[in-house]
Amino acid sequence: MSYAIETKKRKFDRLLESLTEGSSPSQQDDNPNNARNKVTASRHSSFDSLKRRRLAQSLGRSTSKSSLINNYLPSSRAAFLERLETYRHVTKWHVPSTVSINAAQWAKRGWICVDVDTVACGYCGERVTVDLDVSSRPVVGEDQDEETRQSGIQQDEAADDLEVEVYEALVNRYEEMITTSHSGTCSWRKRGCDASIQRIEGLLNGSTTVTATKARLQGIIEKIGDIPTVSDLPAYNDLPPPNLDNLQEAGDKNPLKLAMCGWQYKEPDVIECKHCLRSLGLWLYRGTSPTVENLDAVDSHLDYCPWRSAEAQDTEIVLPANGSNISKKIKLPGWALVYHAFLKQTVKRRSGGDAESWSTAQPDDDHALREQQTPEQRERRMKDLMRRIKEIKKPFNVKGLLNRKDTVRT
Repeated sequence: MSYAIETKKRKFDRLLESLTEGSSPSQQDDNPNNARNKVTASRHSSFDSLKRRRLAQSLGRSTSKSSLINNYLPSSRAAFLERLETYRHVTKWHVPSTVSINAAQWAKRGWICVDVDTVACGYCGERVTVDLDVSSRPVVGEDQDEETRQSGIQQDEAADDLEVEVYEALVNRYEEMITTSHSGTCSWRKRGCDASIQRIEGLLNGSTTVTATKARLQGIIEKIGDIPTVSDLPAYNDLPPPNLDNLQEAGDKNPLKLAMCGWQYKEPDVIECKHCLRSLGLWLYRGTSPTVENLDAVDSHLDYCPWRSAEAQDTEIVLPANGSNISKKIKLPGWALVYHAFLKQTVKRRSGGDAESWSTAQPDDDHALREQQTPEQRERRMKDLMRRIKEIKKPFNVKGLLNRKDTVRT
């Protein structure tokens, strides 16, 4: 085995040892100097507790605008978003949103970002520095002979495999430390936020969802003049790709795509998401050779954002299964729930609802909805509808009320 790989293994072992020492409880020593060690440990413990108090005070001063961050409020969405906001600066937090130790996972356990890749608990004062850098090998030189180059390439491939292994082990270790790095008496160690803490509330209420989306749309249209081309909304799971032509009569679809995916106006030429706290500068997507090629309204959210992630949104709806008599429950991300609300409102208005409409569907869309249901499903749905109508009409059945009255008299 090469020297570079051996060095990397030793470095990895030291990293794991330092992490374990920092998070594991102190153990008893069996040597004769045990009493002296206890005194030293006591001094260190006093120093650590004093340091935690100073840290808690500094955190309190730095977050004087709100007391939510330092309190144990596992069910407060406002407190969670305040903690998550401390991770929004790309110069301070470099952990990818794709890994299991992303900012949302730390924030769910009460951690806030206080320094470069460093988190702290405002409740117990503990700190953790996250270091996922495992790349530290020289590049194969071009002036080397072919045999040396081939040997170097093979070593690089072996080192790549080792790096992946080390990286995954570090992620798993930090995943445990999200919980175990709190002090033993800290409430965040015992229980974090619920899985639904990131959920965007109200998306199952069609009228509320449409109204909120319309407000975001108006803000984007009125305050941002030149909106770049936005990629089409994707298909999700078994659902067909959304067809926005069936939801709006005319006009630019680009701002509608942004609004349906949760983006809203922040400042001139900048839009933001209030749930993953990401901002997009629209000037990056303009021009014949833009800095960023495609403006994707869904993928531009961070991976843990409820507008993009069905798991983060944690909301189920019932859809008829194609070719089956059994309806199925499916979790949808926020943007898909918004589209579903628009689709339902469109069908409702065309079937005799409110005449006023800022979004109109075409006949093809209704046909597509009917095609998703089998004849048995449509018949069962019609029977269910008739049963509900009879239930509603029962209180107004005069003949039934008179018969009931005669029965009571006898």
